[in-house]
Formats: sequence, C-alpha cells, structure tokens
Amino acid sequence: MHYGIDVGGTKTEIAIYDPTWQCLDRWREPTPADDGEALLALLAGMVRKADRRHGGRGSLGLGFPGVIDEHGRLVAANLPGLRSFVLETALAAHLDRDFIIENDSRCFVVSETGPGGAAEGVMHAFGAILGTGAGGGALVDGRLLKGAGRFAGEWGHLPLPATAARRYDLPLLPCGCGLEACLEGYIAGPGLVRLHRHFGGRSTSAEQWHQAWLAGEGAARRARECHLALLGDALANVVKLLSPRVIIIGGGLSAMDDLVAALPAAMAEHLFPGVEVPDVVRSRLGDASGVRGAAMLGAGITTTA
Repeated sequence: MHYGIDVGGTKTEIAIYDPTWQCLDRWREPTPADDGEALLALLAGMVRKADRRHGGRGSLGLGFPGVIDEHGRLVAANLPGLRSFVLETALAAHLDRDFIIENDSRCFVVSETGPGGAAEGVMHAFGAILGTGAGGGALVDGRLLKGAGRFAGEWGHLPLPATAARRYDLPLLPCGCGLEACLEGYIAGPGLVRLHRHFGGRSTSAEQWHQAWLAGEGAARRARECHLALLGDALANVVKLLSPRVIIIGGGLSAMDDLVAALPAAMAEHLFPGVEVPDVVRSRLGDASGVRGAAMLGAGITTTA
C-alpha cells in the first residue's frame, strides 16, 4: 500500500492506494495550523490509523503548502506552527518509517503525469495551480525539478509585468511572501476578484465574477482581458524557461472551461516565432491530485533533479 498526506491550512487529508493506484480509503482531519507539535502528532496518528485499518505499513509521502527551504524549514503563511521546525527532522521523530516530503504543487504535477492523469506519460510538463493561490511544479526529462533552494516552479511569485501594470493602471499590492506585486495577488481566485473590483465590479468570489462575465458585464469583461494578459505573459515565461510539452491547470479556476481554452492564444502573444505553444489541459484528478502525488513520491515513482 501507498499512503499520501496533503496538509492544508484548515484540513489535512490522508489517502491509501493499492499498487494500481486505486484509492482504498481516505479521510480528513482539522489541521492545528498554529500548533506545530499537535500537527506532527496528528500526522503520526493518521499514519498509525491507516496501518490499523489496512493491516500493514504503507510507503509514505507528504505534501505541504508553501516552500520547504534548503535548510528543511517550511515557509508557509497558513501553517505558522511549523515555522520553527526543521521539517524532516521533526517528522522523523514522530513517524516510524521512511517518508518523502514535498511542496503540494509539485505533488500535483507528479500525479497528473502519472497513471490516469491529464498528461499521463508526458516527460516535460508544468503544473499550474490557480486556486486561492498560484503554485506550480515542473517535470523535466521525466524528473521532478526542485532546484538548489527547493522552490523551483513558484511562478506565482514572478513580478507583475510592467507593461500590463501600466496598461491597466494596476496597483502594486503587497504579497504574503514579503515582496510587492507578485503575480499571485492578481491571477489566483482572490486576485481575479480584485481585478473585477478594480474595474468597477462588485463580485466577492471568482464564481460571481464568472457569472458577471457570462452576462456580459463591462467590468467583468475588462477583468477577464487583464487576467488573460497576465496569465499569458506569465505562462509564456514558463515556456521560455522550461519548454514544457503540456501545461496542466488545476485549482478552482480550472473548472472554468473557457479560461483553460483561452490560454494557448494568450501565451502565443508573448512568444516569438518558432516557439511552439504547449498543450494546455485541465487537471483530470482535481482535488485528489495533491494527495495522490504525495503517495507516488513516497512510493518512489519519480526521481528528483
């Protein structure tokens, strides 16, 4: 058996898979985000419970939001209780087996290029999550790219393009990472709402913006134009750096078919002749991708670069 754990700011999920990657069991527990010791104890307890329920000891992979730096510390705004821990060392003291830990966005791209994923078997892929945040992960030559500082793929913290900022008179917003005008604040779900309100709309959620856009509201149409320009520019930069064959879109905004369909043309505007626009596909496994990717990494399905 293979266990995957996806640690979120409010809920932590464990899933148990058989050797063919069929899900045998899964459940969620509230995340004690402010209490690191309680969170570590929760993770160990979930693993022991899985062992009892399935009569064995599964391999283990864990996905966390944010950046796990080169020193093993987690930089995640929604898990403040873990900031003082060297994560691998702290987990090793609570867990009775070997394990792999990874950023949840990189778990996502592993799952979606694995069996049954939207880009199954693809060796060069980029996974872009557009939900409450904007995370990403890359597969290069079939290997998960981590980089020296372990934060490769963090496209949401690329800077706002100056041309788009001037064209749409966008404010320079502070980012939770400590920088200013990171793309995440404009392209993720809450960012799309900010764009709508910037142009005079009144939505409070991405879903409300989408309904206004479908109804032809002017502010919603202007927000859509700006959002696509920002996404096209950002993903074109990813293409120029990594040359993926497929870009997989996940997160809440991926449910909007019209957004996914519009991305190739939006990227093409920012690519020079001769650079092929990659296929853009929506995640096939949805919310299950992160936890499944963690389990796959724990099982040694991919190597890391």
